[in-house]
Amino acid sequence: MAAFVYLCLNAQGEEVRGETEAPDEIGARRQLKETGLKILSLEPGKLGGGRGVLGQLGYQLSLMRSIGTNDKVMFYRQMQLMLKAGHTLLEALSACARLTVKARLSSALDRIAASIQRGSSLSVACAGEKELFTRLALKLIEAGEASGELGAVFERVAIMMERRAEIRRQLITALTYPGFVMLAAIGVISFLVLSVIPRFATFLNGRGKAIPWAAQTMLDAADWFARWGGLVGCVIAGVAVGIPLLRQIPACRFQIDRVTLRLPVLGGTFTAAAMAQVTWIFGILVRSRLTVLDALRICTQVLGNAVFARAFANAAEQVLVGRSLAMALETPALPRLVRHMAAVGEKSGQVDTVMESLGLHYQKDLDARVKLLAVMIEPALTVVIGGVVGFVYYAFFQAMLTVSTGA
Repeated sequence: MAAFVYLCLNAQGEEVRGETEAPDEIGARRQLKETGLKILSLEPGKLGGGRGVLGQLGYQLSLMRSIGTNDKVMFYRQMQLMLKAGHTLLEALSACARLTVKARLSSALDRIAASIQRGSSLSVACAGEKELFTRLALKLIEAGEASGELGAVFERVAIMMERRAEIRRQLITALTYPGFVMLAAIGVISFLVLSVIPRFATFLNGRGKAIPWAAQTMLDAADWFARWGGLVGCVIAGVAVGIPLLRQIPACRFQIDRVTLRLPVLGGTFTAAAMAQVTWIFGILVRSRLTVLDALRICTQVLGNAVFARAFANAAEQVLVGRSLAMALETPALPRLVRHMAAVGEKSGQVDTVMESLGLHYQKDLDARVKLLAVMIEPALTVVIGGVVGFVYYAFFQAMLTVSTGA
């Protein structure tokens, strides 16, 4: 006898998951059908991988693991390939559920398949899986169902997720290394100022020597840090915690994002990142046969910067009352290039192609800005940190000369 794991629907349309034993798969199917169950999936094996209590525990733990971006991209790619190869929607979903190693993703795909078996459309079935499908992905799937281009839509969703992940990775990469270097520098300088210099000053006082001005400056700095360092640390921590909390308030978020866009160097980088994302997504939405109005509204929800989100929301309202896209985007908040290319796209009747090309342009601009940011930060940190450490060493050797020469 062999064990088989099944996922079925009972007479009430509810999912039933379990395992049964039969000589072969045909016998297992016969047993389940005799009990009145409708089979959605049937696979050889035991629940939890046949490992008893430990296996069950491992399976439950795997269900708790979140679905990562790479898992989602792989799922979208697999769906695109299988639909292109001629699989039906249910066959593609079933195959993806078997191929994935994430139990949580497999369970979500089983629920989608079961919902479709009950008569739901794919977009409605996917709407209940918030972890797997964003609002943007759901809109694209809905458009793909209407146009009959689901395979192309899954490919576009995969590309979109890869693009957003790459933008996020570039920004984090550009800012993470300088952050770690700065923290390490603060630790080293604090050790020198708070530990080394005071001991050296005690040594000089014991010899009856006057403390040189450089060493005295370091001592004064150490005294100031000892007195106010805790308060400064609390203020920095408060700012680090307070800014994300303030961004939860719409009015504060708008002001914070507006200030962020005006920062030297960083402001241009954030603008390029936002425009690379939103123009490319806008082009994909229009190419997927969504209206310009729907595309603008979805872009409003996708944008993380409140300034740009408000600009696109206002543009949607103006398009709703009959204005052209180029006129609707005529706002100082958006780069002039976006407004100009929107007018070009409308005039040529190729808004989707023009906006996707604009997204690629801003992606290249973002890559260049991130590289420039990294190039600028490293020398700046070298000069600042090297200057501070050099001053500490100067104070040390000046004090040594004072001891040795008596000057």
